Amino acid sequence: MPTISMDDGRTLGFERWGDPGGDPLFLLHGTPGCRLTRHPDEAMWARLGVMLITVDRPGYGLSSPLPGRRVSHAAHDVAAVADAIGVERFTVAGGSGGGPHALACAAILQERVHACAAVACAAPVEKAELDGVIALNREAYRILTEEGRAGMHRFLGVLREQILAGPTEAMQTDLADAAPEDLEWNAREDVQHVQLEAMLEALRPGVEGWVDDAVSLFGEDWDIDLRAITCPVRFWHSANDRNGPLSAIERLVRRVPGATLHVWRTGGHTAPSRYMGDVLSDLIDTAADRV
Repeated sequence: MPTISMDDGRTLGFERWGDPGGDPLFLLHGTPGCRLTRHPDEAMWARLGVMLITVDRPGYGLSSPLPGRRVSHAAHDVAAVADAIGVERFTVAGGSGGGPHALACAAILQERVHACAAVACAAPVEKAELDGVIALNREAYRILTEEGRAGMHRFLGVLREQILAGPTEAMQTDLADAAPEDLEWNAREDVQHVQLEAMLEALRPGVEGWVDDAVSLFGEDWDIDLRAITCPVRFWHSANDRNGPLSAIERLVRRVPGATLHVWRTGGHTAPSRYMGDVLSDLIDTAADRV
């Protein structure tokens, strides 16, 4: 369980997977999540020839909280881990709530990032789009709008207790109205094993990491200049993703210079997990063209 000490006194937890001598690739976890959030096929990374690096965002797992953090802070933490393990340049990918944090790395770290993939990415949602998202996300949007951080702390605190008491059962309840493909994926034994390990570790220290994620991702002010991104950016999203509507992603893609969008007709929010090999192979090929 590697950790590093930051200049501001915080501790940052991270993990490495796959080929120790492979091409470095940072995979930024969703919300909630931690360094243990990963694909159930851990042999994938070695097959792809990558050294996968995962990092606990502040407040999750081994990482100290950073109250009031912005999405942009992820870039500084990723850079600190890269420096600590002797990596100068790398690719970066983020899923769901990790997507905006991957974009932050591309925008802020500039030439250090070969290429970026944002899969099933979180994006600002307009009120007219809320009817199409899962009930849990609709309620979170309402609470953030009406009650702000205090309301979200209360709301997610209850969810945390339910998850710690029974992660699999809590996810089945909270995601009962997700796309059918999501329900099928989450019912797999190997997927549940990883989810159990990752969720318990992510939420073990408390709810602060989850709250900071939710507050920092809400709205369009991520403290990132998306126009500053110069590396190739690939977005991947499902047309029937009920965690985040495709229309919101299409608006986000237009804000990133030169970004491309690949749309799966079906697959739900978990499509990137099923097609992770394709997503990362494309990212690796794109990064190789930049070396």
